[in-house]
Amino acid sequence: MLGASGVAHAQAPVYTPTPPTKGALYSDGQTDRYLLGGTWLYQADPTNVGETDGWQSMASTVGWTDVTVPNAYNAGQFTSASMDGYVGWYRRDFTLPAGAFPKYVHKSDQHWIVNFQSVNYSATVWLNGHLIGSHSGAYLPFEFDLTDLHAGVNQLVVRVDNQRTGADFPPGPGGQWWNYGGLLEEVYLRAVAGADISQVQVRPLLPCPACAATIDEQAFIRNVTGKPQAVQLRGRYGGVALNFGSTTIAPHATWTAVATARIAHPDLWAPGHPYLYRTTLNLTDAKGHSLGGYVYYSGIRAITVKGGHLELNGRPLDLRGFNLHEQTLATGAALTVPQMAQLIDYVRALGGDVIRAHYPLAPAMEEMADQDGILLWSEIPVYQVQNSYLGQAGWRARALALLKNNILANQNHPSVMTWSIGNELGTPVTGAEAGYIAEAAAKARQLDPTRPVSLAVSDWPGVACQTAYQPLDLIGFNDYFGWFDAGDGATADRQLLSPFLNSFRSCYPGKALMVTEFGFDGNRVGPVEEYGTYAFQSDAIQYHLGVFATKPWLSGAVYFALQNYAAYPGYAGGDPLANPPFNEKGVIDFQGNLKPAASVISSIYHSTVQIAPP
Repeated sequence: MLGASGVAHAQAPVYTPTPPTKGALYSDGQTDRYLLGGTWLYQADPTNVGETDGWQSMASTVGWTDVTVPNAYNAGQFTSASMDGYVGWYRRDFTLPAGAFPKYVHKSDQHWIVNFQSVNYSATVWLNGHLIGSHSGAYLPFEFDLTDLHAGVNQLVVRVDNQRTGADFPPGPGGQWWNYGGLLEEVYLRAVAGADISQVQVRPLLPCPACAATIDEQAFIRNVTGKPQAVQLRGRYGGVALNFGSTTIAPHATWTAVATARIAHPDLWAPGHPYLYRTTLNLTDAKGHSLGGYVYYSGIRAITVKGGHLELNGRPLDLRGFNLHEQTLATGAALTVPQMAQLIDYVRALGGDVIRAHYPLAPAMEEMADQDGILLWSEIPVYQVQNSYLGQAGWRARALALLKNNILANQNHPSVMTWSIGNELGTPVTGAEAGYIAEAAAKARQLDPTRPVSLAVSDWPGVACQTAYQPLDLIGFNDYFGWFDAGDGATADRQLLSPFLNSFRSCYPGKALMVTEFGFDGNRVGPVEEYGTYAFQSDAIQYHLGVFATKPWLSGAVYFALQNYAAYPGYAGGDPLANPPFNEKGVIDFQGNLKPAASVISSIYHSTVQIAPP
């Protein structure tokens, strides 16, 4: 079934509108955020009749069922129809919270914004029956001005369509991980008193590990009204004052405010010592009245490539960690904060210092990585894209916009070590792909010159060195020697892994190199030579990690994957006794139990020096 709305048509749920609650699920961001949690309503629309039937302005609750948000509307539905996607609708009736604005803020300056952290995939949003905007693309936030609010009860309605085409991110229909649709992360309202601190960019610059650090900050202050706004912006970075100055912002214009701080003796952020500086901004009017604030926790560190090796604060890295997917069997891709914390705890307990995903992680999870000293390979879901799209100007513009949005949304996190522009594009590289790599690398460097630009690739013996990788600083190799058979048998024998890695290094001597994936399914007891057994999984992991340890030029290796996850209907993944649709390469099963391979990984990871001494 595509939804649980059939029974609901018989009676209307009792639904009481409530105001949002002050605060957010993570610290970084504006201080005037209100979580739009509580009870939402949901209705499946598998035949796509909702808009025609007027669901966007429906007063009755007949046909709707109670849910909470975050929510994946097809969680637990492991069918082809669920994977391909369909339409679902969300509704939240609410009243505005009392006391959101100080008395000195005139009614005409009181403004509200709605912020969606992640919707998969396309969202169309109405307020009180009026269309306020639409957006396509998951994993990153977007927001709209709420211009049709009124006293009393307001109705927010969101139509979500998780059907994707080959031109989307990641491409559809289908895909390599389950296509969970819905409001996958939380929704906020933001109270804005005339001018909004819409975005803050923090760039710590560390010339050398023993040097003073310069903190370059940029804040974008948007006048949300139709009249000029005289404002002043001040702040602190740790114990150092920040003065952005003052200005009068024209109606509906944006002021780019800049400030610089010097930290003479910075306490450097690193795994094992994740020191964070609390930073605050305060926006005031011409009379000194506070209009809004912004808080974030920043880490000072430098991530560079030197001599073909990735370094953190001048210390060579040999990282170990995990790929993961933000999903569970029960809730799909709509994780609670405790569920995110559990993933971080698993990584830390098993000795990991780096996490990679095929998409940007939730803000709360990235903040946990900052706090726990775990590095992030931050990747946009430009994944196995067909070559016909790579050269299209329209597709490339959308891909570059996705890259830009990821950098703008997540660059303040000290845990983010690289901007990855994609995963497993064509091998060998086509002309269209080479054009995308060059353009995306240039865009990433323009937006953030302080981090290396990367790409995860498939490769195998016999593939020539790829000159198209020249614009990259860091190359990730997805290693499945002895499991998947790439290149007509070139990767079938794991004994060929070591010489291949040597040839890979000879191709790209000036690049930092990491193994971004290596993994093997394990779902049963059986002999070590049988694909898919716990013994095979443990032995293969030990072998590959042993090979990696002989390559001092490697900057790290990331196991795929931390936990089992739902992949796609019919998934087998090389296991002769697979359990579709689940990928069982995880070292942790769906119930949170550690497989035997977990102890192998834990022992090796904990004994590996992942960051060189200062």
